[in-house]
Amino acid sequence: MAMGTMLIEQRPAIQRKQWKALTLKFIVASYLICSQIEVFGVTWNVVPSVQLQEIYSDNIRLSPPGSEIGAFVTEVSPGVSIIANSAKSRLNLNYRMQNLYNSNGDSKFRIANQLQHSSTTTLSNNLLFLNTGSSISQQNLNNIRSANDNISGTGNSTTVSTFNISPYITPRFGNLARGNFRFNFNTVTVGSNATVANAISDTVSLEETLQLSSGPDFKRISWGLSFDNNESLRSNSDDVRFQTANATIRAALSPYFNVFTQGGFSNNSFQNNTTTSNNGAFYTVGAQWIPSQRYSIEAGYGNNSFVTVNLSPIQRFSWSTTYRNRKVGLNTGDTFQTNLNYKTRNSIWTIAHDNDTTTTQALLLQQRVFTLQDPFGNTLLNPVTNQPVQFAINLPTLTNEVITRKRWSFSVSYQTGKSTVTANAFNEDRVFQITRRNEEVRGLGASWTWQFAPKTSAFINPNWQQSNGAVSLIDNSSSNLTRYDVAVGINRSINNAATGRLEFRHLNQTSSTLANEFQENRATASVNMRF
Repeated sequence: MAMGTMLIEQRPAIQRKQWKALTLKFIVASYLICSQIEVFGVTWNVVPSVQLQEIYSDNIRLSPPGSEIGAFVTEVSPGVSIIANSAKSRLNLNYRMQNLYNSNGDSKFRIANQLQHSSTTTLSNNLLFLNTGSSISQQNLNNIRSANDNISGTGNSTTVSTFNISPYITPRFGNLARGNFRFNFNTVTVGSNATVANAISDTVSLEETLQLSSGPDFKRISWGLSFDNNESLRSNSDDVRFQTANATIRAALSPYFNVFTQGGFSNNSFQNNTTTSNNGAFYTVGAQWIPSQRYSIEAGYGNNSFVTVNLSPIQRFSWSTTYRNRKVGLNTGDTFQTNLNYKTRNSIWTIAHDNDTTTTQALLLQQRVFTLQDPFGNTLLNPVTNQPVQFAINLPTLTNEVITRKRWSFSVSYQTGKSTVTANAFNEDRVFQITRRNEEVRGLGASWTWQFAPKTSAFINPNWQQSNGAVSLIDNSSSNLTRYDVAVGINRSINNAATGRLEFRHLNQTSSTLANEFQENRATASVNMRF
């Protein structure tokens, strides 16, 4: 098959009623299975909460200069946090019903739901397991006029719901082999979208992952087999399939040196007008040298070649880098990925780079609506101050196109007795596989929280982002955008069950298209209570 030419399967579109019925069946099945979990010995932590906010915005619709409208917005948002633990299961659920009055400056009520749920269940010890998850969030349709939340009524957002159920089994075949067989069922439902070609569709994804590796009986010779088939069924668009099979045999010549050979087949099916993918068989022959537990290098040559270097000179530092040259599969050509992690007593540093081929639906499945941990891995116990992260402003345009990405990211977090400081930076280059459109997004962000009194803390949170080649699917207009926003404020603990917050935010977006420029100043007073 010629480079860049992919198999396109023409399937009848899934009717919306059939799609909803299929989703409902799997949701019901998952909860029937989960209902078999033992009810005795479960520890429950249920915390209801409510957030009351009064907001004033001098540009409630994020309109261009000269057409701004100011408005007060009232928010009453009840919520609940549920954590349940037993010997064989864990449930974590956060939900908030955001009730807004006058969010578009039109004296109307609006309800927006936010949800994040996950559960893990051991159905049979060391053998059969079940994971589930779901979410509800609001997202910008594109980056043309991207809002931070539901307060400003831009008309450029939609509600996204996701669901996942993943049963898997980890059998052992004596000392001969170990297995890991997993099935993933995912759904992504979009509340509304543009009625144009390639706008994002409701999607059902089915994935089968089969892994089998040699057991303890294999000493100098080891082997591994894997097969992954991921098929996304779109409600009004062509289906997408990623499929890979792989086999590896490795022979240890000494405790520090081994040789290996691997081969497989890549068979991917999606609309593609670029040269970044190619189906067919692949092979690699190579060796690995491990002079110590802290250093290793592995290299393979074939039509899919690579070099991987792992460094861990001290316990708190690890760095892994892989360079690849692929002629078969996804992300063909020269690519590399790196992952550096460094921890000190008071700081965490990370640097990462990766190349991947993905879809907007897959990225939405990865979004976390509620942040459950701080940068240092500490669980955030207060469900009220742990408010949902509503709009991810650096997502790609919500489209059905397959996307190849190159992404750099950097982050650092530092904490002392009274302050926590974080900073991050990223650069992401996206190529859309049908239109060949290129979209490059880069951003900088930081935050500083300072507890200057026993019950009072101040914060500042600046962010900057630049987008080149952002396109609206509504009218196919493109823009180069630069936006920055900064929030400053004070948090005050009123008592053990209530906190207050005062915040001022300034948002500014400039654009190569005047209609996409806007500024907003916002003042917010809020009270958060839990019961």
